[in-house]
Amino acid sequence: MLPLASVHVLLLILLVFASAAFQSGTKTKSSRPKDFVTSKADRMELLLLDRELMSNLVQYTEELQNKVHVLQRFSMAMSIPLEAAKGREEEYLSNPLHSFRLIRHMHEDWRQLEKFMRQPGGQDQINFLKEKTMELASREDAEDATEAIYRIVRTYDVQPAHLVEGLIDGVQYNGSISAIDCFSLGTLHFQWGEYDKAAQFLSFSLEMVEPEYYSVYDVLGFASSEVFMLLARCLVEMDLEDDARTTLMAHPTLADHSERLLTLYTNTRHVQVSEELKPDLTEGFKKICRSSHQNKPSRLHCRYNATTTPFLRLAPLRMEELSLHPYIVVYHNVVSDAEIAELERVAEPLLVRAEFGDMNMNLKYKVRTALGAWIPDYVSGLPVVQRVLRRIHDMTGLIMTDHQFLQLIKYGFGGHYDLHFDYFNSTQPITQAMGDRMATVLFYLNDARHGGATVFSHLQLKVPSERGKVLCWYNMRGETHDLDMQTEHGACPVIDGTKTVLSCWIHEWDQMFIQPTYVPGNRTFFNELFNEFEG
Repeated sequence: MLPLASVHVLLLILLVFASAAFQSGTKTKSSRPKDFVTSKADRMELLLLDRELMSNLVQYTEELQNKVHVLQRFSMAMSIPLEAAKGREEEYLSNPLHSFRLIRHMHEDWRQLEKFMRQPGGQDQINFLKEKTMELASREDAEDATEAIYRIVRTYDVQPAHLVEGLIDGVQYNGSISAIDCFSLGTLHFQWGEYDKAAQFLSFSLEMVEPEYYSVYDVLGFASSEVFMLLARCLVEMDLEDDARTTLMAHPTLADHSERLLTLYTNTRHVQVSEELKPDLTEGFKKICRSSHQNKPSRLHCRYNATTTPFLRLAPLRMEELSLHPYIVVYHNVVSDAEIAELERVAEPLLVRAEFGDMNMNLKYKVRTALGAWIPDYVSGLPVVQRVLRRIHDMTGLIMTDHQFLQLIKYGFGGHYDLHFDYFNSTQPITQAMGDRMATVLFYLNDARHGGATVFSHLQLKVPSERGKVLCWYNMRGETHDLDMQTEHGACPVIDGTKTVLSCWIHEWDQMFIQPTYVPGNRTFFNELFNEFEG
């Protein structure tokens, strides 16, 4: 066994290396893959790249136009003698100058023109585009973006006509979507068995097709026949076969094959839809998220909390009670702008796609769509983390000697978190070492301009995301520490902007000297669930 002094030296060396590695990591650019849906910074890079590519396209068209201009001048010059010979060919060819010119021209000029035509116009621009293809959004990115809009549409009950006009949950946005966008949304709704919404999006796709852009649609691989066929399939699934036949007959290349296609669609209708990635958005959750939902008037009070810890006697915190059972409160103006900026600076290089629960879970759909970063607090040089931890103690009065790292979560447009409980209610290494999550503290680091609220489904309670606000609640009931099913909560999809939060979970075993942390017969989660279903 090593002497105690040697152990201390070894721990010090490890801490120094960990600190150096972490600090160096915060100074270098993150190597994480791009996440265009969640990260506004990544989308900004994509927008700047789009501008570069558009400028490159303009240069390419100018190169081609210069080449076309040369060919037009050639055509005009060569057509002059042909026009002069028209109707008097024998007389024209009897002139030796004309004969000489014709023979030399037919020997040399067309061969030179063929060489010119084979020269690649705008090759530099083509090479530039090839170099940038690795920076473009991937197929997965496009699918994620489509699913994000789907979550917004379903959660906030946005009608296809309103989405096309830019009207979302009562807010008019200065923007719209294209015919190809509508086709993508229609395709996704069809894949997930929502044929009525799919048919509406596909109909709008056809209405928005502009004839003057037919050649552009061909280049983009957007064929109207695909829209007609998918729309007909939706109508068959909705038992509207006559309408499906009319749709197919309206397309010139599909009319002759309409009966064969109808037979195919009829034989394959009502096939089980794959729901592996379909969001599990319950009706209750969606209704609370919408702007039409208003929290019930509360008889609870707002006050300055000056009693939880001695420090609050000098600097009390503004506290608003939201619920007593379970106990949920909001503190206002808890973190400063400088502290928020520092937390985001530290977390930015550590952001990765956020996971849910057990990392080995084979999730069938995306429970959470966000970027997340665990912020270590054992590394020196992060006083902001220590200040946040002290403030959590001031708000809750609870001990956090042994706790999970703080987690910063960033939601982009459509970013959400399904209804869930923060407690584990299972035997895991973390619960064996620290106990279950007794309380949750959630810091809001920015204003989500539209959407992104935290909702408690059983309480019909919605808490908007507002900068500097802190939401605190207990996941267990008082001294019994029974798991509280009333704490089921989720994060509504973000519509406008981003939403950034900082989460901290306080565990049981740390509290063993200030309150009971185990009562025989507790953990009544399954008993209550059984009784609820029986009722």
